[in-house]
Amino acid sequence: MARPRRFSLTVSLISLVEFLSLTSASMSQQLCADGGGGGPAAGVRAGYWSPSSSRYSPVSSIDASLFTHLYYSSVSIDEASYAVAPPPADEASLLAAFSSTVKSGSPSAKTMLSIGTDEYRMDVSNAAFSRMASDRSLRGVFINSSVELARANGFDGLDLSWIFPATQMDMENLGVLLAEWRAKITEESTTNSLSEPLLLTATLYFSNHLFDMPDDNLDYPIDDISSNLNWANILTFGFHGGSNVTTVDAPLYDATSHFSVSYGVISWLDAGVPPCKLVMGIPLFGRSWFLRNKAKNGIGSPTAAAGTKQRKSNQTGIIAYAEVEEYMDSASTVVTYDSQSVAEYFYNGDLWVSFDSAQVVQKKLEFAARSQLLGYFLWTVGFDDSNSTISKQATESWHQYGQGGFGTMHAGGSNQYVAFNSSSVSSGSWYSKILSYLLSSVLLLVTLSR
Repeated sequence: MARPRRFSLTVSLISLVEFLSLTSASMSQQLCADGGGGGPAAGVRAGYWSPSSSRYSPVSSIDASLFTHLYYSSVSIDEASYAVAPPPADEASLLAAFSSTVKSGSPSAKTMLSIGTDEYRMDVSNAAFSRMASDRSLRGVFINSSVELARANGFDGLDLSWIFPATQMDMENLGVLLAEWRAKITEESTTNSLSEPLLLTATLYFSNHLFDMPDDNLDYPIDDISSNLNWANILTFGFHGGSNVTTVDAPLYDATSHFSVSYGVISWLDAGVPPCKLVMGIPLFGRSWFLRNKAKNGIGSPTAAAGTKQRKSNQTGIIAYAEVEEYMDSASTVVTYDSQSVAEYFYNGDLWVSFDSAQVVQKKLEFAARSQLLGYFLWTVGFDDSNSTISKQATESWHQYGQGGFGTMHAGGSNQYVAFNSSSVSSGSWYSKILSYLLSSVLLLVTLSR
């Protein structure tokens, strides 16, 4: 008898999260309606491309017509000069040809140069970003070099992917950096009459508040993000890489924790970032483990190790969607769709993988459209299969659910409009308190029902 009660509570939680997401989006909607957006009216369908994928997914193989924006991900910061570091010699030609190659396939597509933390030297690279952001002259060096590099290589915009600011002072300095960057872009556009102003975006944590950090009081500078970015890309995936049990790596819903797509989206909306400034991330990779016991193969089963290193990701525990499909073709693969978390997983022998299928992507983009977000991005496009299966599904779903623009959503053929007469709210508002109380209460009920 306990199972039906738990299922009922979980369904109630999902319904509540959907309601809160829509309500929170509408509370910030006035900023979008009043011209506080900055993103394209048709929304954002973005993808990140990594130069490391050029050996199996060159830029020329990307169907650029499926995207409004494609990101080159990424270059980093020079730890001595604090300027944007040029790419290694073997990648310089890839950077130089990226924009022209993309636009030869789709002239309307915009290209973005992402400047991010060096994934192979994370601590040192983050320290360099922190030092740069704290010093006015170094910020100027960084900003000027970023604009010069983007213009020299034909990019339409810049992206900051600092993963992640480690102190609240870093967060404050991030806000200053974004304001000065925006000012430079505006100034540069007045002297560059042949080109439109560069776009400015940032790739940020899935939530406006950072969890599991030494400093447990880290919040992003919401006003500076809302005022100075064309939009923010939120990393709503990669939640459970270090788990010792099988788990869904990018669930839409999670009744037991904050680590879900829906929680991340709601947290940003509730903090006051208008929905027309938010773009939701969708992974084109799965998370893999080896089971400790083949007979125990559901969610939460003990694992022995991360899954084997795959050719495309070149990492243990990470598997590209194209490689997921290869397993799916095997008769010995057992696939399960989990409706409570909105996720899919399979097991084949002792290998267990969670991933975003076409069905999961469709459900996530329905959620994004109901939340009135600006759009979505795929990470990374080189992980899709040769038929661009997930990229095509994302485009089709976005056209199905999100074509109505902001305020009017087309879901299943019906228009849904939420009107309000209120200013946007901040994380300290009455709405934030109600949100926290409701979510905490429902999570407690679900926990007690187990």
